[in-house]
Amino acid sequence: MTKRVELPIAGAAPKTLGRREVLQGLMGAAGAGLALPAVAQDHPVRDHLAHADRVAAADTRASVPGAKPVFLDAHQMETLTSLAERIVPGSTRAKVAPFIDQLVAVDTPDDQRKFLSALGWIDAEAIARYEHPWKALTAIQQTELLTAVSTAESAEPPHFWVRGEAVIVPPPLPKRPPTTRDRFDELKGWIAGAYYSSEIGMRELGWTGQTFFASFPGCDHPDGHRTS
Repeated sequence: MTKRVELPIAGAAPKTLGRREVLQGLMGAAGAGLALPAVAQDHPVRDHLAHADRVAAADTRASVPGAKPVFLDAHQMETLTSLAERIVPGSTRAKVAPFIDQLVAVDTPDDQRKFLSALGWIDAEAIARYEHPWKALTAIQQTELLTAVSTAESAEPPHFWVRGEAVIVPPPLPKRPPTTRDRFDELKGWIAGAYYSSEIGMRELGWTGQTFFASFPGCDHPDGHRTS
């Protein structure tokens, strides 16, 4: 059952809230255990969202009409915008792609490389399967591609834990290169984090401006996609 946390708020909620205000309210309600749908605990977007000033600056710049991307080129931004909308409908309205562009621009070189590699991979997959880049695919082709990559196997080994029993931990396996699923999860984490930290995303999950959720139900979207 979804847990609600009531916050004492004087007067009516603001008509529009930025990501900083939404996240500060959520952190105050749910504390360090705040859940973000479809975002792994070690995904870099979580570190960004934990810094209020960084979130506020990125959100403000992402909301400027007609602003050019600061990190991505025009093709990459169009690809990310289209991909985000396909994975989480409503992402364009929530300024997901511009917000991600601002955050990745101040990220570490390693995280930047991982993000660009994943974004370039989605185009390569589209060309390999349909002979066209992602943004030139039909809606049906985009859905087929996302369905295939989101159900592929990950390179991450399974994690085992047995309550009350001694477990012999084997030596770590050699690190394998990222798989199709790993690259998809990299992009999905950025998109989900950017969307569900926005007022639009939180209201989709049932937030009213006065009631916050300490945990969230799964979020279903059209076209058969599910972000959890």
